[in-house]
Amino acid sequence: MFLEELNKEESVVFVNLVQLLANVDEVFAENEKKLIDDYMDELSLTNENVKSLSFQEAVSELKTSTDRIKNIIYFELVGLAISDGSYDSKEIEFLNKLACEFNISKDKQQDFLDYFKKVKDTYEITCVEYESKIESLKKLALSLLQ
Repeated sequence: MFLEELNKEESVVFVNLVQLLANVDEVFAENEKKLIDDYMDELSLTNENVKSLSFQEAVSELKTSTDRIKNIIYFELVGLAISDGSYDSKEIEFLNKLACEFNISKDKQQDFLDYFKKVKDTYEITCVEYESKIESLKKLALSLLQ
């Protein structure tokens, strides 16, 4: 949703974190490969642009990034982790470790989770005010990333 705000280096780190999160359960499914390819397309990256990084290397690369960029990366990863409807304990551990490295409070982490629950609820309900609800969710996401 906000990935266009990442510079090239941050984009490379983001793709690495997506790969690490996708592999946290030690199973790399075909749909996860497609998702990574989609992210790379969205971020205008090629395999040649993306050097493989460990978790610590990725975190280290983001030390000078703004809190907003760290929030965006964490926000997108939370959305990815719960996109399949389940939230595996290894995914939780990975995201908690990342939140700690990024100094993202427990309250902010919960706010991000709550946001994605609202998104899920909005898409499950069809109503006349659908577009206003989507706009409301976008405003909420923007406020969470401050």
